[in-house]
Parts: sequence; C-alpha cells; structure tokens
Amino acid sequence: MKISVADPIAPAWNHMVRICFQPFSFKKWLALGFCAFLAQCGQEVGSNSSNSWSNQNNTNWNQVSDWIQANLAFFITVVSIVVICFIALVIFITWLSSRGKFMLLDGIIKNRGVIKEPWAEFRELANSLFGLSIVIDLLAFVVFILIIGIGVLIALPDFSAELFTGFGITAIAVTSVLLLCYLIVLIAIKFFMQVFLVPTMYLKRVRAVEGWKIAWAKFYKNRKWVSFLYFLMWTLLSFCAGFVAVAACCATCCIAALPYISSVVLLPVSVFFVCYSITYIQQFGSDWTFFKNLCSKCNYDLRGLEEGHPCPECGNKLN
Repeated sequence: MKISVADPIAPAWNHMVRICFQPFSFKKWLALGFCAFLAQCGQEVGSNSSNSWSNQNNTNWNQVSDWIQANLAFFITVVSIVVICFIALVIFITWLSSRGKFMLLDGIIKNRGVIKEPWAEFRELANSLFGLSIVIDLLAFVVFILIIGIGVLIALPDFSAELFTGFGITAIAVTSVLLLCYLIVLIAIKFFMQVFLVPTMYLKRVRAVEGWKIAWAKFYKNRKWVSFLYFLMWTLLSFCAGFVAVAACCATCCIAALPYISSVVLLPVSVFFVCYSITYIQQFGSDWTFFKNLCSKCNYDLRGLEEGHPCPECGNKLN
C-alpha cells in the first residue's frame, strides 16, 4: 500500500473549499469557528511578557526577603491559592479542548455548523481523551522537574562555592541536551494525538487507550519513515499557515488575533489541517473513510451511485 504525504494536500484543499465556501454560510462559520476555538484552547501561550527590569524600579530584595519571612504563613497561603487556581485553569482548558477537537472534526466531516449535538454526543470520547491528556501532561511535568533537578545536582558544587567552573558548564550542556530530547518527544506525542488518535477514536468509537493502540499499530509502527515525512510536511504547511495568520492580523489591525475572532477569521486554515489529517488517514484503506459518498479526488457527491461506479466528474471509483 503506497502512502503519500503530498497526495492528500489537494483533496484536503478541495474539502476545505467545499466546507467553508460552497456555499458560504456565516452561521456555519461562527459555529465551526467556536468549535475550532475550543479545540485550540491552551495551544497558544502568550510569549510577549518581558523579562527585563527597569533601572528606575529597582527592588530592594532584602526588604522583600524580610517581609516574606515576617509574613511566611500569608505568603505560602497566597502562593498555594495561585498555584491551585492555575492548575484548575489548565485542567479546565484541557477538558474544553478535548471536547472541542471532536466537535470540530464532526462538523467538518458532516459539513455542518452545530454545537449542542456534538457536545453531547462525544462526551465519553472527549472525557477519555481528557484523562489521557492529563496523565501525559503530568508525566511530562515530572520529567521536566527531573531534568532540572539533574542539572542542579551537577552544578551543586559551583552553587556551594559561588563559582562558575566545569560543573556549571557541564550542567548547562547536559540540561540543554535533555531538554531538547524532552521537547522532541513531547512534540511527537502531541502531534500523534492530534492527527492520529482523535480521528481514530472518532471513526472507530473507541476510548483513548484503545485508540492509541490502534493508531500506533496502523499508522506508525511499520511506517516510521513516512510518518516522519508526514510530520515534516505538516510543519512546512504550518509555517505557511503562520504567514497567513500574520497577514490576517496585519490586515485587520490585530483584531484577527483576538480569542475566538482569530478562530473564525482563520477557520479555513483549521479546516484544511483537519482535512489534511483525515485525507492522509483515508489512504490506509476503505475502513478508514471519513468523507463517505464523496469522491476522494474531486469531492463530487456520489450519493445514489452504486458501489464501484466511476465518478462522473473524474472517473474515480467509489470505494
């Protein structure tokens, strides 16, 4: 079975045009945009905060330290509340994102803009994905802490002596390599979940762990090289989408960068990437067909035609 990373691009583009523009429905855009907004919750983290300090606002850290020591109980209480609220927010966002991924996928496959029905229909699948996501995020956090701890232990002699020698240099080098490997693995896991796991769970109606096993065996285990090429193609297309997003922000005076508004304005981008994922998967056999009754090459509606009948538009046969 030949699997291509380039051939699904044209069908994905055609599906995006069909869903978003044929015909254009503002109501459907708003609904699908909301689903895309939920699906993308937590994926974009603001990076505009500055780490520089103004010389005009120097803080007397000795006074701060003295205040913390004098109000230690109050300080610990405040920090604990902030940490708990942050964790609760992360959990809530992950839960929303899990539900939104299935809502967006369902809206694209069925070419409809609804919210209430898929929100209820995919509750169990989304909760299963949410549970797996939380476990993975927790493990990722633990591994991150371990990596930082290893670096601190290596550099401990320099910390004690208040020097910067070979221990500090080694700690930076080891920590950098471990963090790079950590980041690569984490990106690979998130990519696998987004493009393989969610569509598998949706089509097969299985929970996250079982869906992971099916997707791993079908799409990656014996096709590591083509999966890597697929990731590279996805990355290349993501860069192109990034330029489109920047252009949209500039053209709208950054209005398109606002939450939800960005999901509506850039809906064709979100739809294209979902379509690219599922048209890639559809190459693995007729039991992996998401867009039923549509020609896989030209998206012609084949309803009413017998199985095996050639498409009147391009001659392709309905699987």
